[in-house]
Amino acid sequence: MYAPLPNVGPMNWIDAMGHLDKNPLLFTLAVLIFADVITGISKSLVTSTTDSSIGKKGFAIHITIILLVWLLYPWSIAIGYKWVGDAVLWLWIFMYATSITENVGQMGLPLPRFIKDRLNKFSDRAENGEPKKENKEDK
Repeated sequence: MYAPLPNVGPMNWIDAMGHLDKNPLLFTLAVLIFADVITGISKSLVTSTTDSSIGKKGFAIHITIILLVWLLYPWSIAIGYKWVGDAVLWLWIFMYATSITENVGQMGLPLPRFIKDRLNKFSDRAENGEPKKENKEDK
């Protein structure tokens, strides 16, 4: 039915740890996490909505993602499923890039209209919880 996962020991995982410094996706994710923290703090200062509980939650999420990547990405390499680890990294890169864009927009910095239209926090849906109806007259 299904092929069993290969038997991977701690030495395979340690060998795979050597790939962490050579992967541009990991570097990109680290830069975006740092940028998200900076833009989040800046947004809270600019909009005067500084809240320590939000900061703690964000910090916990960032640490959790960093730990998951540090523990599970080498494992995905060791068992021969590097593509799964890369796919997860691409997902988190997209999520952090979206978060940074939202932070920048909420600070009042100009964003292109097509970006504002696609981000939930800037649409009518975010205010009333309903899907935005497209009007042919608006186009």
